[in-house]
Amino acid sequence: MIGKGRHTLQTPVKAITKDNVITVIQSVMAKFRENAGDCQFLLDYKAGLQPLVRKSDKKVMPWIDNEVVDNVAKEVTEFWTGFGWSTPISYVMRGEVEDADGLKADGIKKLNTSYSETGCEGDLQRLAEFVEVCGICYTLVDFNKEWEEGESYFTRDVLDPRNAFVIRSSYYSDRRIMLGVTFRYDEKGNIFMTAYSKDAVYDIVGDKIVDSTAKDFDAGNFEFRQTSSSGVYNPLGRVQVCEWIRASDRTGVFESQINSMDNLNLLLSNISNGVQEGIEALFWANDVELETYTYVDDDGNEQTAVRRPQSGDWLFTQTPRDGKSPSIQPLVLDYHLGDMRNNYLSQRSLILQKCHVPQRNDSGSGNTGLAMDVSAGWQDAENYAQSQETITVSCCKAELKVILAALRESPDIKPDNQMLVVSYGDIEPCVRRPKNFDILSKVNAFCAFLAKGGSLEDALAIAPLVPDAAQLIARSGEGIRRYQEVNVWGNGQADENTHLVSNDAQVQNSPLIDGLTTGQTKDIEE
Repeated sequence: MIGKGRHTLQTPVKAITKDNVITVIQSVMAKFRENAGDCQFLLDYKAGLQPLVRKSDKKVMPWIDNEVVDNVAKEVTEFWTGFGWSTPISYVMRGEVEDADGLKADGIKKLNTSYSETGCEGDLQRLAEFVEVCGICYTLVDFNKEWEEGESYFTRDVLDPRNAFVIRSSYYSDRRIMLGVTFRYDEKGNIFMTAYSKDAVYDIVGDKIVDSTAKDFDAGNFEFRQTSSSGVYNPLGRVQVCEWIRASDRTGVFESQINSMDNLNLLLSNISNGVQEGIEALFWANDVELETYTYVDDDGNEQTAVRRPQSGDWLFTQTPRDGKSPSIQPLVLDYHLGDMRNNYLSQRSLILQKCHVPQRNDSGSGNTGLAMDVSAGWQDAENYAQSQETITVSCCKAELKVILAALRESPDIKPDNQMLVVSYGDIEPCVRRPKNFDILSKVNAFCAFLAKGGSLEDALAIAPLVPDAAQLIARSGEGIRRYQEVNVWGNGQADENTHLVSNDAQVQNSPLIDGLTTGQTKDIEE
């Protein structure tokens, strides 16, 4: 439902069994089809299929009716897939985890390597586009059944939300996922479903559970067995389909602004029509005698008509005997195109602002540093991305549980592999994002806090310079602590002369910090 987000598919059953799995799936198919239709519309809209909606037919020069699309939806999507998903999600060790022998740290490093070997870099933008445009997406995790040396021990595939869904529980208060479903169609239109519960995997055709070993589900040639209706045992003990959402309302990033984008396209089309109508303006003639000619109509009757001048023709006039002066001139249609253009630019900027897309051009106002980030919208984009990051991390944690289960059940992983030592409580997902806005103020705060005797861990919490603080501490922590021992604690106390660099220069050049103009600030200081 456009504007209201995708439906959450729910079931009231306490457990999924072979007896109710088909009934549960059938009960949510209507809402799923509505979700799939919305996803298709949003993907088409992002691709530029944005029909122009007029309240009435064009009556003046109806042959001039341009339909111009300014695809702001694609611009918004490309910004957020780049800003929020430019770097693959990785895993870091929680700061409070004890790891004296370093086995867990090595295990997490190998987990990140194995995660990369699944091809997550290539799948990341596909996942990001579905999440940002449709508001939902799904991933399928399993242990690698065709493992070879150098490959990941688990697989991770991004699923199209038009061909996959999960069913949550309305029976349990945590709304846990009870069933994950993927499906496909063959050339004859037959639908083949695979449903994953925490206990079993069911292959479904129509309203029957079939043998999963049947040859490619060849329609009409299923090898039914007595045990096929019970499904296949799921060794992972978890639903293998994981859900990713962008926001709690399950909407796309530009979905709330579709009406405004439609109005923007209509305005741009009208501007284009106005320009063309001015070029092809109607001409008005007074006291001009045009040449006439005769012709025979379809009924064989002779008719007389005026020969109308065509483009490029010469039109000769002369002053008639009665002394009247002939006049020929265009009818000027004044559409105030300058005002319409300013209105168009204003509306376009407002749409981008509501989608939390910052300005990406030089404002030319003289603002620098922090004020530039605030005025251009980069600080707003970062704040919005942080709120979205909490949801992304929760989705990543749900997927992590399935990944760890797949590693434990992999028949190819060796018992002494450090990844098996790592537990869910040892790991924290790390969502990396460009965080170089206002870098000077962060560096000043970081250095000043360390110079006052603060710990490296607290300094990084105050001024988040890097996405993975644990890696910075592991690589640079010893050197920073040695520097503090010599320069901060060398005389037994912290250096009292060290102070935080102020933002005075920022106030002088960037009046947005305190709301004053540069001239007003100068007058106050004088």
